[in-house]
Amino acid sequence: MKFATVRSALFQIHMWVGLVLGVLFVAVSLSGSILVYDDKLTEWIAPIPKARTAGPPLPLTIMTEYVRQVVQAEEGGQIQFTLPAEPGDTVGVRLAGKHRKVPASLEEPANLQLYVDPASGVTLDVRRDGRLPAFQWLHQFHGSLKLGRDFGRPLVGWLGVGMVLLGMTGIVLWWPRRGQWKYAFLVRRTATGLRFHRELHAAAGIWMFVAFMAVSFSGVAISFPQTMRAIVGANTPAPAPVVVPVPTGRILGPDHVVQIVKKTMPGATLRGVTMPAGADKPLTAAVASRFGTIATVYIHPNTGAVLEVRDAANNGGGDSFMALQRPLHDGQGNLGALWEFLVFLAGLVPLLFVITGTIMWLKKRKQRIPMSAMTDDVAPAD
Repeated sequence: MKFATVRSALFQIHMWVGLVLGVLFVAVSLSGSILVYDDKLTEWIAPIPKARTAGPPLPLTIMTEYVRQVVQAEEGGQIQFTLPAEPGDTVGVRLAGKHRKVPASLEEPANLQLYVDPASGVTLDVRRDGRLPAFQWLHQFHGSLKLGRDFGRPLVGWLGVGMVLLGMTGIVLWWPRRGQWKYAFLVRRTATGLRFHRELHAAAGIWMFVAFMAVSFSGVAISFPQTMRAIVGANTPAPAPVVVPVPTGRILGPDHVVQIVKKTMPGATLRGVTMPAGADKPLTAAVASRFGTIATVYIHPNTGAVLEVRDAANNGGGDSFMALQRPLHDGQGNLGALWEFLVFLAGLVPLLFVITGTIMWLKKRKQRIPMSAMTDDVAPAD
């Protein structure tokens, strides 16, 4: 089979996948671009308050009591602490569940996020779910197009497969002819009409190819985690370790968890502590790991024994591969500001692809040029 025949077939796939699904590609990718910087935008729109009091931090147990008084919280329910990452940061306290009496202005949300001065214990702000409503909506839209987890999430995954297919076919269609390599990475000043749109389409595609493919592929891995784990040989996440409560044993407090982690994992950076709602569940600590991911330490709530440490990012092989997908996809973690910006751009280029691709398709139909014809083979006309 001649390459021209293969190329023609790939062109048809590339063109029709882009034309038919282009609007959905743009919707998912643009929402993803915005979410790359949602934390920074939130900090600009509604800044998280900074600590106002100098001095050593209060014990988390005392801080919990102060928080309960502020929101009139009843006993019980999961409590999650996010510890300050830098001097001057507040302690984040997340209360989960609907069992509380809360201020009427918060419309009795399922979750509350409080920001507490670590030295004084004063609650500086109370928010619903800790995320602005617009970004909460965008996260749901990006993950499932607001069509539900059972239907919308697989649909977004298949859109990711479509974008990977566009990237793979696009690199073949972009491949320059002999002697044309110096023109393959730019848009020539003399390019007009079809040639201009093709060169813009191709140049944007090749410059963003690595980031576009990484973001698209990682999106597929996130949408279909079980399938991807089977392919790469990663372990399936197991349920939390089973806890056998000690009769008459008291439940350890969050400060005990901090001390246990410091003793068990010297030098580890503790990011947070979660106190479960029941005595039959382990206490957990979040510890910084590779790629900016989190390792989880499970601790017996009565004895303080470390039940298990789960750190997929440092397991190697398929586990590390799967742990890397989330930082690759959303630009977060510690992959750096450059990768974060490239992920942002990767979410913008599908809009450019759809615009230039649609214009090329319309112009060729108007001029009755074969759709698979290279624009270098035709006169540059408008």
